[in-house]
Amino acid sequence: MKKSIVIILVLIIGFNSFGQTSSNKAIKKSINDVFESYAHYNRFIGNVLISQDDKIIYKKSFGYADIDNHKKNNSHSIFSIASVTKPLTAVGIMKLVENGKLTLETTLHTYFPNFIPEHSKKITIRHLLNHSSGMQANIGRIDDEGNGFMPGKEAITLNELFEKFKDSELKFEPGTDYEYNNFGYTLLANIIERVSKQAYADYMEHAVFIPANMKNTTVDTYKSLQDKAFSHIGLGMENLKKYQSNIHASGIKGAGNINSTSIDLYNFMHALQNHKLLKQSSVDMLYGLTQQMNVNNSEYGIGWKIETKGDEKLINHTGLLPGYTSIIGSLPKRNINIIILSNATSTDLITESDFQGKGQFVSSEIIDAVIAVLQGKETELLPIPIKDTHKNSADFSRTYQMDDKHALVLTKQENTYALKTIGLNPWSVFTYQFSKNAKEENASNNIALLFANAWSTQNFDGMAKHANDDMKELFETEKGTTMLKNIWGRFIKENGKFHSYNIYKTEGSNVKKVHVRFHFEKKDIGILLAINAENKIKGFFNDPAVKRSDVTTVKLIPVGENEFFINGFQNNGMQDLKIKITEKELILIDGALNFKATLKTSI
Repeated sequence: MKKSIVIILVLIIGFNSFGQTSSNKAIKKSINDVFESYAHYNRFIGNVLISQDDKIIYKKSFGYADIDNHKKNNSHSIFSIASVTKPLTAVGIMKLVENGKLTLETTLHTYFPNFIPEHSKKITIRHLLNHSSGMQANIGRIDDEGNGFMPGKEAITLNELFEKFKDSELKFEPGTDYEYNNFGYTLLANIIERVSKQAYADYMEHAVFIPANMKNTTVDTYKSLQDKAFSHIGLGMENLKKYQSNIHASGIKGAGNINSTSIDLYNFMHALQNHKLLKQSSVDMLYGLTQQMNVNNSEYGIGWKIETKGDEKLINHTGLLPGYTSIIGSLPKRNINIIILSNATSTDLITESDFQGKGQFVSSEIIDAVIAVLQGKETELLPIPIKDTHKNSADFSRTYQMDDKHALVLTKQENTYALKTIGLNPWSVFTYQFSKNAKEENASNNIALLFANAWSTQNFDGMAKHANDDMKELFETEKGTTMLKNIWGRFIKENGKFHSYNIYKTEGSNVKKVHVRFHFEKKDIGILLAINAENKIKGFFNDPAVKRSDVTTVKLIPVGENEFFINGFQNNGMQDLKIKITEKELILIDGALNFKATLKTSI
């Protein structure tokens, strides 16, 4: 009997072990498929490390650490982790709290009594940690009112920053709202120095890096220049190029000036979760003392963002600097840790303001895809090109009619497929949804057309009767019409000669939202017009969804039988598109929108 029990147990254990191994292999393959699909289109370079139950289940390097010298990333590559510095700084502060050197309710005034003295007694360490200080003073970000400061190549001291921010006010009362603030973490780094009597770099080395076994993590410098992952721009484009950052580390002290490796950050998370850095009560405060971020029910704790992904808690922080992007996160329900470090962004994030695509892919697209895989969900990958079975067939040119003003010409010449837009006005497949006219003809659309004509001709006679009481003054007083003319004048100055307008979408029931697109020489402007049930204008707003592209011909990549992929990020940073061909139709797929075109000619 005992022998039978032993045999059964061995079989059960062996079966479970086999099942778990098979599952891990499948998950590893699915994760790898995500990164390989992005890497294929040059949309990811860097290092990835994913663990579950304190065991690494996926670890891989992609792309170049130094493209000029053809040196590839490897497991030892050291990256600037940008704002992933903040969770480490927060742990440094919590160590001082644990040791009784300060409290989370200690005020800013305690250490910097001469900085915004009328407000600093209300701002606490906790407010700095969870971005609820309300300070106008910020670095690396400038708001719509011009508050903030962009650090440059030269070193800058805290006193110099205080001088720049000496006239700062509060945007809101501390602890009542959220606004991401890098300068708060610079102040925290300086508080660490004042309390510990050590340089920030030395304190972090002894209080965080050594206890967490982070052997290659440093502040400002690199443990080994040989292992440095240099920053690059051109992510998603055909070619990357090395980029020399124009931000001195002193300008982002405590907020974004730590360099680390994927294994070191794994060790950091493991040490934090296993109480080698902080007591359980302190770790609970990291994730529990939160401020609402006012986006998707997300909260910001003590150096960490807490959000929900598929009904599961994700504790994470992202980082972004020109040429670098990063994320560390955990799914505590599954005991999963995720570290993704990249040394490339699409642009330098500062000067290339006309770029309309993504600056980087790590913190949204890729992390969502990885988490979906880990949760056992289907995720759509970027399509990999297939071998074209029609490459030796005859060349052709086919015209497809989208509507009365827009048509497409699909051509095959030798082994190259292309799609060209033709019609009354130059247009692009990337912005067709904005170029086409809304089919619906109704009173609200007619009012919107009157508004568009009045604004573009600067003649507002009669418009007041189409506005509600709150908006009448705008159209019938000199003050109101002057304001509208000034806004239009700014449009012309910034975007060149005005050409035309169209309504591309109408939505809503009681209150109609009519989307009007104004076409200028350089750029298009979108206006969302709100029209009430009485067909009166009740307001208008900027429509940020409107994009402009001057690309009229795109290359098609075969990805299936009569299916093609348009790589948008190699066409001025626009979105990806797909094309499907049937016997009589061409279908342009833009995200969730499908636009059908009818075959007209075949030559």
